[in-house]
Amino acid sequence: MRVTALALLLALALGACGPRSAPAPAHPNAVPGVTVNVCGVPTAYPKEPKRAVTYDVGITEMFLFLGLADRLVGYAGIPDGKEIAPEFAPALARLPKLSTQGMNLETLVNAGTDFVFGGWSYGFRQGGVTPELLARHGIASYVLTESCIHVAARSEVRLEDAFDDMRHIGAIFRSSAQADQQVAVLAQGLATLRREMAGVTHRPRVFVYDSGDKLPTTSGRYGMPRAMLHEAGADNLFDDIASNWPQGNWEDVVTRDPEWIVIVDYGHPSAEGKRHFLMRKPELAGVSAIRHQRFFVMTYAEATPGPRNVATTQRLAAALHPERRITVDPPALGTP
Repeated sequence: MRVTALALLLALALGACGPRSAPAPAHPNAVPGVTVNVCGVPTAYPKEPKRAVTYDVGITEMFLFLGLADRLVGYAGIPDGKEIAPEFAPALARLPKLSTQGMNLETLVNAGTDFVFGGWSYGFRQGGVTPELLARHGIASYVLTESCIHVAARSEVRLEDAFDDMRHIGAIFRSSAQADQQVAVLAQGLATLRREMAGVTHRPRVFVYDSGDKLPTTSGRYGMPRAMLHEAGADNLFDDIASNWPQGNWEDVVTRDPEWIVIVDYGHPSAEGKRHFLMRKPELAGVSAIRHQRFFVMTYAEATPGPRNVATTQRLAAALHPERRITVDPPALGTP
């Protein structure tokens, strides 16, 4: 190692003393590198990816919403119970499903993948496929911002987190202008909602029920539903849990007495099945949301980061605050 270092220093010194050659001209098709923030770390992407793989529904919908279907060589993490928006179904039908649950490194390598868009608990997991492992095989990656709470401290979760993700993906794939245009539509919808929700005084307590019998999986302080509830003029029942999708407990649900219950609809049982389970659970009989049967249903893709978050938040605000005239204007999700 010392010999190599000395040789390098000598070469640099000789180069400094000798004649300076003009820098090589840039290749006419060369694409400048970009650097974006990934979980608080500036990360460089010197090359434009050509063969991408996405994991999970919302992440895949982000990619398609940005008009990047032609860069995909496959997708993963979308079982039959997690439905993609109908506008995106034709594009997805033309692509191979590389796995239903979890990422497989061998499959990614065999597909010639050069980029993976996933997240912690959205395909990436310690002891399994990670961005570091992919990098060792020459595969770049991007980590969903909402999921960064598993590896880095965060101050809050925002609807704008998904906007940032889409802008970053646009930059990485050298299509920033198109990404900015698409995100601007979502940002305008959020701005309208904030104007219409200004001055809200009563903020209903809301329990997000994802799944679970003995213990409920719910949204914590850093889950996307928490940001959606905040913008819709409500408080998340399990805001005291510093995670995105943690397990809560039924005792706290009873004690905290939610006024509304948001059901995340995917898999089995269906949303109606989950509703029946909650209605029949004896200890919940006195809970306000159960007594008044106040339920709101959102799909998995609407509850996780993606292009559907803003329109779903508008619907949620309209349900929680019927006294206000809330604009519900979902964006066109087809390829731009």
